[in-house]
Amino acid sequence: MTRETSTPLAARGAEVAAELAATTLVLGETLWAAQQTIGLRAVRLAAAGFDPARLRDPEFTTMIWEKLDAAVEAQNALVAGLWSLSDVWFEWLAQQGAAMAQAGLGMVAPPDPIRYGGVASDYVETSLNVAEIACGRIALEASRLGGRGLAPYHRATNENARRLLSAAGEG
Repeated sequence: MTRETSTPLAARGAEVAAELAATTLVLGETLWAAQQTIGLRAVRLAAAGFDPARLRDPEFTTMIWEKLDAAVEAQNALVAGLWSLSDVWFEWLAQQGAAMAQAGLGMVAPPDPIRYGGVASDYVETSLNVAEIACGRIALEASRLGGRGLAPYHRATNENARRLLSAAGEG
């Protein structure tokens, strides 16, 4: 019985799937914490309706700044992720250009159909190989974008839920 080894394409696919699965778990945790936070804050807001002095609760201003901080962090994380994505794309472009230059240099000699065929074949093989690698890396970087943008919200939402639950005597 022979054992199959995973191809680089399958390994990249598994890496992308793992990244997406991790982001999905983080999203689930964030949604759960958000649900708890919304419920607990709604109770505080309702209590403030009966006693306007309770509107001075620092939680009401904290929640605004936490959201703004998380939004700025998420934006910065997404920009960094887009830079990573563009780095992969520019690297692929440079490799394609180098392969094309090498093919061009291979053809600047007296005409020889056999050499031309070999040069063209080498160019196509190199071009397809670097394109396959770049596509895998682009897919991985693109799959990381969601996790990068979600991380600040996940952290802030979980901190909110822990703080509010402990203040309510449930944590």
